[in-house]
Amino acid sequence: MEEIKHIHFKDVMDCLLSKDDNSFVSSVIQKLNWNIDDFNVLFGNIESRKDIVYIIALGDWIVESCNCIYKSYKKYTNGFVYSRKEEFDESNRQFKAIRSFVVAHPLNTDRHSKYGYDGEKKCIDIILELPSFNKAFSNYDRPDADFYLSYYADDAKSVYKNEGHDYSKIYRVVYYNVERMLEFEKYLSRIRKKDLDKY
Repeated sequence: MEEIKHIHFKDVMDCLLSKDDNSFVSSVIQKLNWNIDDFNVLFGNIESRKDIVYIIALGDWIVESCNCIYKSYKKYTNGFVYSRKEEFDESNRQFKAIRSFVVAHPLNTDRHSKYGYDGEKKCIDIILELPSFNKAFSNYDRPDADFYLSYYADDAKSVYKNEGHDYSKIYRVVYYNVERMLEFEKYLSRIRKKDLDKY
């Protein structure tokens, strides 16, 4: 997979925002690009459970930073539609479900029933490779996942299962959020001073 690109907004006029808002957005862009650097380095080198948690945290920070920048230019968003809006929306929903199950509410994720998280599953561990015990008893949903989330279900607290996930789900949400910002940057760069009164 290609590296996630940086965001600059260097061709966007300063006069679209106040001095304070420009300063704030510049700080967010700097943090965003640092997070993108960390994401690019870690993504091809995941070796432990804490790497999984950290790559999800980085993804969350990147998504939040992109949203923060987008909202800062809210008055200019009316004519903008991201070219891959459906993929963007779906990847965000999937990522929020995984983030909630792994990081935010591992024992009580109940708002993502579309993805199997209706409050009954309790995330208890992250596994990079299935041990032979799990393979022998087939307590996993697929054999070819990049990582597994071990969980108990409310209806069978004495039995745990392993739910497989791919790194590509995490990559996609970062990719689509950053690509949306790059398209948005091009859109904003076409706004001219003479047109500001239209917004």
